[in-house]
Amino acid sequence: MRLRHSGDLRRAHRVEIMRSFYGGEPRTRLELANQLGLSVATIGTIVGELTKAGFLRETAGPRTGGRPATRLTLRGGGSLVVGVEVAGTSVTVELFDQAMARLARKRVPVVESAPDAVVEHVLAAVAAVRQQVYEAPVSAIGVSLPEHPFRSLLERRCDVPVVLDKPVKALTLAEQLFGAARDRDDVIVVDLGTGVGLGVVADGRVVRGATNSAGEWGHTVLEAGGEPCRCGGRGCVEAYAGAEALVRLLEGGPLFVPGDVEASVARLAEAVRRGDSAALETLEKFARPLGHALAGAVTLLDPALIVFGGWVGAALGEPLVSAVTPVIKEYALATPFEAATAALGGHLGNPVSLGMAVLAFETHLLD
Repeated sequence: MRLRHSGDLRRAHRVEIMRSFYGGEPRTRLELANQLGLSVATIGTIVGELTKAGFLRETAGPRTGGRPATRLTLRGGGSLVVGVEVAGTSVTVELFDQAMARLARKRVPVVESAPDAVVEHVLAAVAAVRQQVYEAPVSAIGVSLPEHPFRSLLERRCDVPVVLDKPVKALTLAEQLFGAARDRDDVIVVDLGTGVGLGVVADGRVVRGATNSAGEWGHTVLEAGGEPCRCGGRGCVEAYAGAEALVRLLEGGPLFVPGDVEASVARLAEAVRRGDSAALETLEKFARPLGHALAGAVTLLDPALIVFGGWVGAALGEPLVSAVTPVIKEYALATPFEAATAALGGHLGNPVSLGMAVLAFETHLLD
């Protein structure tokens, strides 16, 4: 993030301070100053603003001689935000309070993919989740959709501010703040679903790039002139490591459910857990191109942690990590591979909607 003036810097400090509390532990002003590398005076000023705004609350710490140090924690309730994941076949909407406690959830199927129809699905799900909490007043909404053409369509229909971002950015932020990547500075988050993406955290920051396109790893070429991809190209990583590629390996077999990608993946995952030899062989076949592609990312980005996320990653679990890791080792440079640990994503419910809720809160309530 480029800080152009003092207001940008102050807002960045507010964001950093709020994020430091998501682990749930109370902190003193001195602890915050040491953690964030800011002066106690600067921390005191910003904490005062956040406390006055109702985002933080003060409690008395344990007495260790003299006056007890005041400790700070997140204040629950307060401003409510909505996070929305728009996937290929469904829209998931979750309502959070300002401490990012999940209050309600609604998932609806997507029956049409035209922009106007998608917006209708989003608005209907948002209305339904608000009704679960007595028509809760919402301060901001975050939606995992591209800026165009959805921004104008949503802003015309919503009576609160809206922020849009890519799903892999929201997933990565959720893992960084609440999940497997918490307190790690250099991470790649593999988003395995219908599409494939790669979230990158470098020096503690989510990497966005000049056009917010950093992480479009699924549309880098793995095999020139190879399998056709949804983007119109050929040989993309997604064509070999996405959910549809996985299901193609199941076609004609007992685990294949015609017309239902999620059910097919679920059947495969269950068979893998049972130790079914054919299912394990299919997983190994899927792991080869995925591991090959990730080896390049590991060599290029030198992460300390590789997080496997997305709904396919969650469905296949540890067997996927175990199958892919040896392939990464085979193709990556030894030094970065040996420095990296592989792990499943945290159990965060829906991490994309959580990440979008955080972005909505930070964008529109921490100005």
